[in-house]
Amino acid sequence: MFRLWLTRRWLLWTLVAVLFGVACYYLGLWQWHRHVEQRTKVDAIARNYGAAPVAFSPGLVASPLPPERQWTRVTLTGTYAVGTDLLVRNRTLDATVGFEVLTPLQADGLTLLVDRGWVPNAANAETSPAVDPPPSGQVEVTGWLRTGEVSLGRDLPPPQLASINLTDARARVPALSDVDAYLVLGAQQPAAVAGPHPLRLLPKPEEDLGPHQAYAYQWWLFMPGGVAFIFFAVRREAAAGRALAAGPDAPVKPKKVRIWDEEDA
Repeated sequence: MFRLWLTRRWLLWTLVAVLFGVACYYLGLWQWHRHVEQRTKVDAIARNYGAAPVAFSPGLVASPLPPERQWTRVTLTGTYAVGTDLLVRNRTLDATVGFEVLTPLQADGLTLLVDRGWVPNAANAETSPAVDPPPSGQVEVTGWLRTGEVSLGRDLPPPQLASINLTDARARVPALSDVDAYLVLGAQQPAAVAGPHPLRLLPKPEEDLGPHQAYAYQWWLFMPGGVAFIFFAVRREAAAGRALAAGPDAPVKPKKVRIWDEEDA
C-alpha cells in the first residue's frame, strides 16, 4: 500500500490534500479572529452602553478609542453648527433603507460629529431627504462615543456619505476636529422642535456573537479530511490490485456469520 502511495500520482494528490488542510487551518483562524473581535464588541456594549455617563473631555478622543472603550457613554454641552448636516447612505432601520444624519457640535474646544438619528429615503437614493434641524443655542447632549468607519471610496452628491468615515466627513466640513471619534445621540436638552421631518434615534446595537466560532471549529474539523480521503482511496486501490493479481481462483475470505443471519436461516 505504501509503495502505491509513493507513486507520482498519489503523491500529487497527497500534496493537494495537505494544501487543503493548511487552507482549512487559516480559514478557521480567520473566523476565530472575527469571533474574538465580535466578542470584544459585545462585551464593550454590555459594559458601556447602559453605564452612567461621564463628563466629556478632549482627552477621551485624543487617540483612537480602543475596542473595549467603544460605546463609552458621555455627556457634553455645546452648540450645533446648523445647516451643515451630512447624510450617511444605505442605513437600515426596521427593514427600511434610509440615511443617518450627522451634525457638527462645537464643544470643549472641539467640533465633533453627532449622529442625530435616522430618516427614510426620499423619492430616490440620489435625492437627499429633508431633515428637521437640531436645537439652536446651547445644548446638553448625552450619547456614546464611537470611532469612524472604513471609507468605501464612493463619490456621492453632497451632503451624502457612503460611510461614517471621518476623513471623508472633514473633506465636506473642514471645521471638524482631527480626531477619530463621533457621538451617537441618546438624549439632548433642550429637545429638537418637532417638525415635518423628524429623526428617529438609533436603537441599541445588537449583542449577537454570530456564527464565527462555529465556522472556525468546522474548518478545523475539515483539516484532516483530505489526507483521510487519500488514505482510504489508496487502501482501496491497493486491495483491488491485490485481488486482480491473485486471479479468479484465489480463495474467497469466508463471510462472517452474524447472529441475525443464523436466525434468518
